[in-house]
Amino acid sequence: MATQAESGAAPKRPPSRGVVALILAALFLTGLLAGVALDRMVLHHRHGPFAGMGRGPGGGLREHPERRAELQKRLADRITEDLDLTPDQRLQLEAVLPRHAAAFDSLRTDMDARLRTLLDSSSADVERILTPEQRTRWVALRQRFEDRGPPPPP
Repeated sequence: MATQAESGAAPKRPPSRGVVALILAALFLTGLLAGVALDRMVLHHRHGPFAGMGRGPGGGLREHPERRAELQKRLADRITEDLDLTPDQRLQLEAVLPRHAAAFDSLRTDMDARLRTLLDSSSADVERILTPEQRTRWVALRQRFEDRGPPPPP
């Protein structure tokens, strides 16, 4: 097999730092846009047993036990239907779901805080590459998404 020197081809130079930075920025923004698209297409559509159970302003399940009960009923209905549970199994399922509600709340609170930290950090990184005019538009864009509230609970 001939080497580059033997074949007469000029050796390839690695891409410059500027090109690498542009590629990384493009990948980051592509991921950001994909995440926004996923959020819009999947997380904010209220389908299935969780329809209408979002945690928007004033919509937390801890603050509204009747909403939690409705969510648990819908979930139990769905599991009962999908798995053909017997009436006895359904009663046992209805006892299991409320026992784990506090653990889910705790996990959701922790994840919300971690997600907020990650979003703030990534936003700060994006702001560093923007012009002042773009930064103003970026802040407005982020505010629009935050005004919509968090996605519904799983």
